[in-house]
Amino acid sequence: MDEDRFKRYDRYERALIEVLDLLGLAHPPAPSGDERTNQKVRRHWQCHVALMIMREAAPQQPEELFEPLMRAAVYEPDPSHTQWHIRPALAAFGRRRVQTRLLEYLRTGTKYEIIGAADAWYCSYLRVAGSGVEDDPCTDLRHDFQEIGLHIYLTNDDPRVRSRLISLLNLRADKNTPELRRVLPQ
Repeated sequence: MDEDRFKRYDRYERALIEVLDLLGLAHPPAPSGDERTNQKVRRHWQCHVALMIMREAAPQQPEELFEPLMRAAVYEPDPSHTQWHIRPALAAFGRRRVQTRLLEYLRTGTKYEIIGAADAWYCSYLRVAGSGVEDDPCTDLRHDFQEIGLHIYLTNDDPRVRSRLISLLNLRADKNTPELRRVLPQ
């Protein structure tokens, strides 16, 4: 890691600690010793602290906001703007709930909703938002997405749906269940 990055990380971490102090939040153990030279370890700590701050600083959102945020994300016509709706949904309601709802859109949605849900799925892994359960990778939901996405890809002939899904699917046989490995060659 170059010296400029060290300086930037040091300033960023001091700012994060200052915000934690102002919010009255306990400091998670910061990387020390050799870990301070490991960029991934430091970024993980920084993201963890930023998530703590976001959750504490963001006002609680009413339950009624969930469905409209999800609809806005799915119907956003510009995929690069989908994150504007997914970020607050993730912050307020957690990754698991957001991804579960997106899977419902994939299972039951129109072609347009499937495309929008795929765009939103991609955004649902944004680091800044995290999930309702700390660092929950929602691995089970990722497997569900893989299964549903492959099924849609194989049964839906709309080129827009297929092109949106193919970039999100893992086509490596060793990364899929035995059942899905049988359909991968298709």
